[in-house]
Amino acid sequence: MRKLLSCTFLMPLLLYGVYDRPGSTTAQMLKIGCHARAVGMGEAYIAVADDASALYYNPACLARVNGYSMFATHMPWFANINYEYVGMAKSFRRLGTFGVSFGTLYTDKMPIRTILRPEGTGEYFYCSDFVLGLTYATFLTDKTAIGFTLKYVGMYLYVYSAGTICCDIGTYYWTGWHKVRFGMRIANFGPYLKFMHEMCPLPTMFSFGVADEVIETDMYKLTVAVNVDKPTDSKERLAIGCEYWYNDMFAVRAGYKIGHDSETWSTGVGFVQHVGKFRFSINCAYTHYEGLKDVYRLTLGIAI
Repeated sequence: MRKLLSCTFLMPLLLYGVYDRPGSTTAQMLKIGCHARAVGMGEAYIAVADDASALYYNPACLARVNGYSMFATHMPWFANINYEYVGMAKSFRRLGTFGVSFGTLYTDKMPIRTILRPEGTGEYFYCSDFVLGLTYATFLTDKTAIGFTLKYVGMYLYVYSAGTICCDIGTYYWTGWHKVRFGMRIANFGPYLKFMHEMCPLPTMFSFGVADEVIETDMYKLTVAVNVDKPTDSKERLAIGCEYWYNDMFAVRAGYKIGHDSETWSTGVGFVQHVGKFRFSINCAYTHYEGLKDVYRLTLGIAI
């Protein structure tokens, strides 16, 4: 098991700089953040996730879930495209934590046009991408966790479709000093996806993050986190984020990204309400893009 953890941590270093070809990968929806809480922090979230959002950001952090955790996200993307994501996780005392997730990026119906009938033939088509994931996570020791996600990625355009399988691998380490913890994730690692006659790789991503509660009292808490990402289709990226909680009921978040072409800063808020054994949450996030319209996300969550 130690060898497995060592390989997981060292793989990003071994492959560092191997690829740097913008626009060379397909299934770009895999790179879209799925949770408003994470996005509000600039997605500096690899070592922060502690609920079902870990299904996307770091499968190892899913081991931190106690009981049930569920969420659903809606986001209007660019050009009248919509993005939806849902996730659910359940922990079992001795077996670990299991989770399932589903995300889709889709268009409204579009008219089929031809040279002879530029106004439309009366027929319509759709375009959509989706990903279905199954996740397992467990603590190896009281401070170390590991997680795996097996994903099926599908693409659909008119009458054409394609699909492939990939995986995420994540690790989580609680240092025991203050509340510093580390997280690492290798996402979308798998074979090429063949669409019609084209073979394209998936957007594999290597991420490392650290987080700490720099201020914490009974009434409020301030978390600061940093992520370093290395996609296979672009240069290195840095994300810095913070989250301030008041009385475990209201949160304010902010994040900044370095190395992105258009995405820069983000902010968000969160509300939590306890009703009996249920914990309901609403998270909203706003992301600023240079040269593009800004994007809003809404995430609803339930934990038991």
